[in-house]
Amino acid sequence: MAKNLFVLTEKDLIKLSVMMLLAVVFFGLSGLIIMIFLQWITRQSYAVDAVDKHGISQISASRLGGAAVFVCSGGLLSAATYSGITPPGIGPLGIQLFGWIGTISCAALGLAEDLHNNFLTARFRLLAKATIFALLVAYWPFLIPLNLGVPGLDALLALPLVGWFLTVIFCVGFINAVNMADGANGLMPGMLTIAFSLFYLETGGILYATLMTSCGLFAIFNVISGRLFLGDAGAYGLGAAVVISALYLFGEGAFSASFLAVLFSYPCIDLLVTLTRRLLSRRSIFLPDNDHLHNRIHFHFQGWFPSKTLANSLTGAFVVAGSSGVALAGYFGRWWPIESNEWLWVFICQVLAYGVAFALTGLGRPTSQHVVDAK
Repeated sequence: MAKNLFVLTEKDLIKLSVMMLLAVVFFGLSGLIIMIFLQWITRQSYAVDAVDKHGISQISASRLGGAAVFVCSGGLLSAATYSGITPPGIGPLGIQLFGWIGTISCAALGLAEDLHNNFLTARFRLLAKATIFALLVAYWPFLIPLNLGVPGLDALLALPLVGWFLTVIFCVGFINAVNMADGANGLMPGMLTIAFSLFYLETGGILYATLMTSCGLFAIFNVISGRLFLGDAGAYGLGAAVVISALYLFGEGAFSASFLAVLFSYPCIDLLVTLTRRLLSRRSIFLPDNDHLHNRIHFHFQGWFPSKTLANSLTGAFVVAGSSGVALAGYFGRWWPIESNEWLWVFICQVLAYGVAFALTGLGRPTSQHVVDAK
């Protein structure tokens, strides 16, 4: 039975008022409408995430945040098209239609899992994502990142079959990295908002404007309420949108690989560290755990702040600031041109910072916290 949509506690009303105010200030009337829609989603009884599933959240929440982001983006795109804002002849993505199909396919795969948890095995989902990107890259070989500036790797990527294979592996790995990092409030929504904002600033693409708006509003809702997660539809679909866009814009020469590495440093570094941990401990790489850096940071924040939502949200904000936030600061501070490979030095610093933070946040944290979650 669905929850009564109109029964809200005093605390809920205060949070909702703050969220609606921020939505109007930053995004106007469309922001207010989307915020009401997000609130409505959380009042439904289906696709509810288990408490403490990510090893962080301690309140029940909906897994339909990603689906909501796509619905809102679709609505904004339709409004832009109807009003004549969308330039004619380029389609809603501004890039090849097949990229849009790949994104929606990944989102649909995740949505099936959101609506019926464990309906699809981890191996099946991995194979399905690999199949989607195998077809996408084969149809659109422009996505293969040539001229990275790494002699040996450039030579391999120049070989059509090898380049296709490595690109597919990278895309699937990136989506899994996004899925692993989606736990702390505002973590992935914040990174996605920054990424789509930078893509929009450099291209002026209407798609990136709508995704920036939807993800930004979702980030506000996620941080303040803590009752709506991206879920697998968001992790898979938005992860696909980001990786396809990043490869496309790299091929166009809009961004260097080094800058993109800084922008998405946390999910990429965390994925590699996580896989290494699991292999060294002789555990299946498909079995999740709660020993990511954001889990470790949250363990300490939880002891410092009495509010569960505040500790969760500060964890996400802290991680975003040290990863995508650095890219955003460097972009506006004009540290280097975004086409420059000098950003590699920033990425190396981020790798070192991750290692130090991972070691320090492990101090005083009992091994009982490293439990296997359900994700």
